[in-house]
Amino acid sequence: ATLAAGAQSSPGALRPATLSVSGQASVTRAPDRATVVFRIETNADQSAAAASANQTIANAMAKRLAALNVPATAITTAGYGLSYTPRPPKPDPASTQRYGYTVERTIDVAVDGVDGAGAVIDAGVAAGVTNVDGVTFSLRDPGAALRSAQAAALADAMAQARGLATAAHVRLVRILSIAPGGGTPVVPRVERFALQAAPTTIAPGDLTVSATVGLRYEIAPDAR
Repeated sequence: ATLAAGAQSSPGALRPATLSVSGQASVTRAPDRATVVFRIETNADQSAAAASANQTIANAMAKRLAALNVPATAITTAGYGLSYTPRPPKPDPASTQRYGYTVERTIDVAVDGVDGAGAVIDAGVAAGVTNVDGVTFSLRDPGAALRSAQAAALADAMAQARGLATAAHVRLVRILSIAPGGGTPVVPRVERFALQAAPTTIAPGDLTVSATVGLRYEIAPDAR
């Protein structure tokens, strides 16, 4: 909190004394959206063959996801790359290096409701994806949680101001400014895990959304 005494800004004008406080608050919400990140890697001596094999797996996954009523708009390609590694004259038989053309594709699948994340993972595994790179959880309406956190932070700031005004024997005249801040949710994430036999179950934690609100009051001596 900051208490500023009145100061003369120009001849005959006196700036009012002010009190500045900052309130903080957090709210927790259960996530209601999950995003699963898949990676598909294919390798072949010819680039067309590697790309075709990669597309075949992607198509198979899309078909399995459609059977789960996952709309096509929920499936997005987040990354796609083609690379070439020439085969050396004498390859090391102990090396795991793949030679030729490698196609790598990253696909994000977003589903409403976290309970369906396990089934989405199983669909990708059954289609032949190379990796499940993780699952992130979020809110379909993060603004509602932010507004709740901001309201609580504002109440905290106002309570601080009232307490400080009482202790300093001044009165709060009016609010001069309100400055909201924060609002970034802490997102629980299930990191990359090994492909395993179905069914897959996912149990996410709650999301925490924090906010801060700064208030600046005009104050005056308490005449009581």
